[in-house]
Amino acid sequence: MSVEPAVPAIDLPRVNAVQFQFYDHTVGAYLVTADDAMARWIDELCSTAPGPVAADIETRGLDVNKFTITCVTVAFKLGSDTVAMLFDPLRRPEHRGMLARVFDHADRLIFHGASFDIAPLYSHRLMTRAHIRKLGDTLVAARMLHTNAKAGRALEDLATKYKVMNDDRTTMNEVFAARGLKKDDGWWATDIDTPTYVVGAMSDTVATLRLWGTPGVHGEGLMAEAARYLTSQSAGFNGMGQLTAADAEEVVNNVQRVNAIVLERTARGYPVDKEFPDRYIAENEHRWVAAAKTLAGAGIRPGNGADLVKVLDSRGELPQPWPRTPTGQLKADKKALEVFTMEGIEQQNELVVAHRMVANSEKVRGYVTKVVENSAPTGRLHPEIKILGANATGRMCLPEDQKLFTRRGVVAADDIRIGDRTIDADGQWTTVRAVHRYGEAPLRRYTFGDGTSYISTPEHRWVFVNPDGSRLVVPFADAPRTAVLRRVPEPVESPIGAPIEEQVQGGYNFGTEAGLMALQEAERLVGPNPATIPSVGTTLSSTLRDSGYPQNGPMTLASEYPGEACAALVMGMTDVAHRRAEDGRPAVSCGSTIVRDVLALSLYRTGLGCEFAEDEYGPYAIPAAADLPLSGLVVEELPDADVWCVTTDSGTFTAWGEHGPYITGNSASKPEVQQFPKEARGVILADEGSSDLVSADWKSIEPVVMATASGDGKFLDDMRAGRDPYEPVGKMAGVERKPAKVIMLANMYGQGWRSLALANNWSEERAKQVLRDIRRSLPTLYKLIDALREQSNNIGRVTTLTGRVLDQHFMSKEGPDIASSAAANHFCQGSALDVMHHTILELDRRGLSDHVHLWMHDEVIADKEIIDELVDVMATPPSFLKAAASYWGLEAFLAVDVNEMGRRWMYV
Repeated sequence: MSVEPAVPAIDLPRVNAVQFQFYDHTVGAYLVTADDAMARWIDELCSTAPGPVAADIETRGLDVNKFTITCVTVAFKLGSDTVAMLFDPLRRPEHRGMLARVFDHADRLIFHGASFDIAPLYSHRLMTRAHIRKLGDTLVAARMLHTNAKAGRALEDLATKYKVMNDDRTTMNEVFAARGLKKDDGWWATDIDTPTYVVGAMSDTVATLRLWGTPGVHGEGLMAEAARYLTSQSAGFNGMGQLTAADAEEVVNNVQRVNAIVLERTARGYPVDKEFPDRYIAENEHRWVAAAKTLAGAGIRPGNGADLVKVLDSRGELPQPWPRTPTGQLKADKKALEVFTMEGIEQQNELVVAHRMVANSEKVRGYVTKVVENSAPTGRLHPEIKILGANATGRMCLPEDQKLFTRRGVVAADDIRIGDRTIDADGQWTTVRAVHRYGEAPLRRYTFGDGTSYISTPEHRWVFVNPDGSRLVVPFADAPRTAVLRRVPEPVESPIGAPIEEQVQGGYNFGTEAGLMALQEAERLVGPNPATIPSVGTTLSSTLRDSGYPQNGPMTLASEYPGEACAALVMGMTDVAHRRAEDGRPAVSCGSTIVRDVLALSLYRTGLGCEFAEDEYGPYAIPAAADLPLSGLVVEELPDADVWCVTTDSGTFTAWGEHGPYITGNSASKPEVQQFPKEARGVILADEGSSDLVSADWKSIEPVVMATASGDGKFLDDMRAGRDPYEPVGKMAGVERKPAKVIMLANMYGQGWRSLALANNWSEERAKQVLRDIRRSLPTLYKLIDALREQSNNIGRVTTLTGRVLDQHFMSKEGPDIASSAAANHFCQGSALDVMHHTILELDRRGLSDHVHLWMHDEVIADKEIIDELVDVMATPPSFLKAAASYWGLEAFLAVDVNEMGRRWMYV
């Protein structure tokens, strides 16, 4: 039995919710906070047959702050009435008992995104393990529908789409906006003594209840729609049939059961080695320091893939044929650099080894540090494992001609560093935690009514503001047409050390000096003796450097100034360098690039955008509105191109384009357990008093699934006889087993000869010949792969062995080859996930879930004491795999490897 988490220590102000009971017509429910009224409603609820109860928590934020619960809301049906109630269980003990009665009586407890709520509720002893087993999750149900969608599953989005709530209802964003608070500040600063906060919280729970609806193909709500989605004519394994109503309902319910089992385990948490980060640094620092020196000695900035590619190319050591941009430049995006992660590649070049050492060490340190930080409230790690959460991963990126604004200045994608600081939508400095680069991604141009345009991938997130002032960070496709695009952050008024009056005066003085130099530059352009006028940028930089500012002085000054000083700087420039644009609008002469950028940044920091133009007197800036309405927006598809993005702590950052800075968005990073680097795994420990840990994983699960589904009896016979399926591939390719495995799987999923040649430093002909040989050696398996590709192209979807539908309609926008390669990938990995889900359910049926701890792709981490039963479950093919084998007259087969790990999670 796992050790229980500690009860989190919290510091909540003693406040009380306003006591009321009334029928809210915009919500369509009775909203109740009055204790006496709640007691009567609970008595009536418990006198009826158990039914579904929706629940939600409000907290002071994310990560560690989510354990500070300000309230718990519930909603349920009583006859034709809907009732929502709010409890304050961490400050009012009597509310604990009332909440427990509701949870005890419910037959289902419905959440939206339960992976956030369950650990805080369980650690505060507000929810029991029996309660968790009643769990239903509308977000998990939504993920079974339109699986290609990269957004649109937020509660408000679904409530609007399915029309379960009145559009006039109070939302939490509206509550915060009414108080003049940004979203993140709103969660921290608002409590249940604000009536609109209370109403907004209960409204969300009513929406969750209605989205759940009545499960079953003949019901209503998300669960019903998910079941009906699996009974379409094109559903069923490889299009050979469709699921019956009963089968579809079972598939949908099983996914919900898996979610409950997983969240019950993560609610209990995992012990963490808090000394691991320091020990990792002490044991490995000399390696990455040496690697950084190796790179520096070759003129490569640590972590800079573009530098690595250029140096290798200059030495004639770059694998060929290396991919290039349409203009002939060497690519250095994530896809191009993947070749350096192939088995054996790093042994071929010391610079590649050093590059990987530096990059991996930064990643490991980030993961283990975040794990220890997140374990603080309970002494244990509670990862948010999201069932079906990886259905579609969008490349939320910008084209490479856009740059990132940092404290170091404006930097291109090649120069972005982990740890760089940039300005977020709140006008605060936020840290870059990851840099993402991709090649050949689809782009769209979004052109507004005034002619302003921005370019990004369709999935990229932008900052929008609703008419009520609430903020959204979503793709263009998910923004309400009544919203406006917000291009600038909130103005910041925090001083940088000097009294604010001095900074304002300094800003004005700086602005007047810059304005005068801009005028001189304009005179130089039309005057007889340009040599007598000093360079504006050089003079400004020298002036600031003499005052103690760094080489990037003008930009540093503008970025660090508070809003008032930035406004004074703009005023100073305007006073001496104002002019008129060609169309008659007020404008300001800029003079040089450095003055132009300082002016753009100052306007940006004060809540204004700008446009640039140029005439015979030089460049000038036109102040522009911060917001752009979406009415009249024109969307244009553009050719694929290389793209980039960053992940920041806050989810937004400042990009820099043709007209200076603009705010844009991306999601914040979290240490996902399923993506842990192998070196970071040791931070998670076995519980005291439990047996050692073991790792059990299926041998070659992906090719086994494909062989079973395709009827490749010889492949399965070889596996059953203990022969390695990758050895023949290795012999054909002339490589060892590990590279052979990579080659085989990559080829199954559509890797072409160019990528294969590049990864192995082969000639074009050798790569083509290896692929032909692999295909000839596995004719039955490749017949299925071709059929899946054809199905995807014809109907835009494939189905897994259990009948889960995986859509690919969006793939046509990402290039003609993507749909083909995704078809086999989605079918195979989706069906392998079906096998994992079956294992989770069967181990639970046998009463072994207390001894099962983690689920990683094809691997299960469990206590050594159940090793025999674990292997028995994993080696027994589930009924859907047997059915696929039986179709071809074969016997299904699964092989399992087991490795002991000792007292901590390890890579084995």
